[in-house]
Parts: sequence; structure tokens; C-alpha cells
Amino acid sequence: MRMIPKSFIRDYFLTALVFVLLGVLFLACPETSGKIICYIFGGFLCLLGLARTIEYFMAPVTLSGYSLGLVAGLIFAGCGIFVLVRPETIIKVLPTVLGIAILLDSLIKLQNAADMIKIRDKSWQYTLVMALVTAVLGVLMIVNPFKAMETLLQFLGIALIANGVIDAAALLIFYSRIKKSLNIKETNTSEI
Repeated sequence: MRMIPKSFIRDYFLTALVFVLLGVLFLACPETSGKIICYIFGGFLCLLGLARTIEYFMAPVTLSGYSLGLVAGLIFAGCGIFVLVRPETIIKVLPTVLGIAILLDSLIKLQNAADMIKIRDKSWQYTLVMALVTAVLGVLMIVNPFKAMETLLQFLGIALIANGVIDAAALLIFYSRIKKSLNIKETNTSEI
């Protein structure tokens, strides 16, 4: 088994950190956090669209290097403007989008548990429990059992913080087990 790429570890921890920070934002100011996130996301899309559009006009046109940079730039910018102008529409679907993201994240944890079983790691149950807890949080966010938006945003905050912490813990467990497994294999190989 090969070691986990450092870029994957970095990206995974950054994602966990973003989940925790978003969760803290939702808990700290649930009445305005949805709009704040929409403004940040809308601004990001506008900047991305502007960058793609400028990149399109700066690059030489060649037959071998066909690009849809202008179209992509205009689509990103248009979506960003929509998010900035209509944040309340985005806020309505935010729990579902975040729930789907957390549900997908739980699938990664489930694969980590399966990988731990394959390498005969006895602590695979912890990762499986983390995957199941995360999946339940994601489903709750998608189902949206809350009537008041403020209560929903506070629940989102708790769920995102829990997911971020679980992500970091699951990665640390998985990483340490792979490292231990590789060290055992290297020791066995060098003894031969």
C-alpha cells in the first residue's frame, strides 16, 4: 500500500477547517451568517468569472488550443451576480447543498474504514462510527426538520463543526494506521 499524498492530507485538513469555521459563523450569528456566506460565495464567483474572462482575452487564439474560457467566465460571473442579488434564494437551498457535501464526505470516511479493514487494522470501527454519524448529520440537513431558519442555521453550525472535527480525527487515525502498516512491511522486507 502506498502512502497518502501530502496534497490530499493538506486539502482534507483545509476542508475540515472550513467546515469548522463555517460552523462557528453559523453559531455565532445565525441571523446574518447565511447572507454573509452568500456574499462571500457570490464575490468569489464574480472574481473567478472575471479572471477567466481576462485570461481568455490575454491568451492567443489557436486552432489546437480551443478554449471555452469566455463562456465559463461569463457563466461564473452571472452566477456570482445572481447570488449577490438574490441571497435569500441561495439561503433556502444552503442546508441541502451543505447536507449533500457532508453526506459525500461520509462516503470518504466509509471508504477509509473499508481500507482499514483491508489492512487488518483493528480500529476500523471508530472510522465507521464517524462515517455513520456524519451521514446522519448530512441526512438531517437535507431533510430539514426545522421550521425556524435561525434554529436551522444553528444546527448547521453544530453539524459543520462536528463534521470538521470528525474529518480531522478520521484522517489522523487513517494516516497513522497506514504509516504503521508501511513501517511493519518495510521492517519485514528488510529482515529477509
